[in-house]
Amino acid sequence: MHDRRIDGDTFTFGNEGALFMNAMTWWDWETNSIWSQPWGAAIDGELSGTRLTLLPFELVPWSSWIARHPESKVLVDERGDFEYRGRIPVDQFVIGISIGEAAKAFYFASSANAGVVNDFVGEFPVAVFVDSSTRVIDAYFRRAHRSEQVDNNPNASSELLTFTPAGSEKSTGANLYRDEQTGSTWDIVRGVAIEGSMKGAILQRAPFVSAYDWAWGDFNPHSEFWGDQLDEMNSE
Repeated sequence: MHDRRIDGDTFTFGNEGALFMNAMTWWDWETNSIWSQPWGAAIDGELSGTRLTLLPFELVPWSSWIARHPESKVLVDERGDFEYRGRIPVDQFVIGISIGEAAKAFYFASSANAGVVNDFVGEFPVAVFVDSSTRVIDAYFRRAHRSEQVDNNPNASSELLTFTPAGSEKSTGANLYRDEQTGSTWDIVRGVAIEGSMKGAILQRAPFVSAYDWAWGDFNPHSEFWGDQLDEMNSE
């Protein structure tokens, strides 16, 4: 998911219908430039070399999302469901984070087995949270902000945290986590501390993409990998 604004102007994109390095390409209506979807960058045309800003998000199966947000609406086609040729979700993909010149990919199954992965992408401390039962993925920078105003620099705070699972919230069933430094409890869905000395502090989401490991490696040849492709997700 990318921000469509370029130098203050909002652009409109469509599917180019051709592949670049076996991945989707876009075109923009304003200049007819061609864009690589994995890079979020123009690869041909007037805007060649321009890169869109990757937006942080939460990767959530529809069943998990609608359970938390029952009033949600979604646009579907005439088939009226979310199946694609009868396929079901598979675990053989990575959660890829790229920041500046650094990149790291976390195998989904390994991350789900761990529950949370505390690591670094280059100099940036990140935490990848995966709920094996709901398949919900969240990624945050591991520096907490005690102000409601999130700084654009994820390294601006001195509160570097390490997270461990801490059970689930009784009313919602959502997984909770605890930081080892202060013992505070965190609601990772919202990225906020709900108990302890850090109560009210917030985390900044880290942008990520999901991709097959070979596709991530093609577009990020300098990437490191965490975990094992052969891991089987433990959903018990």
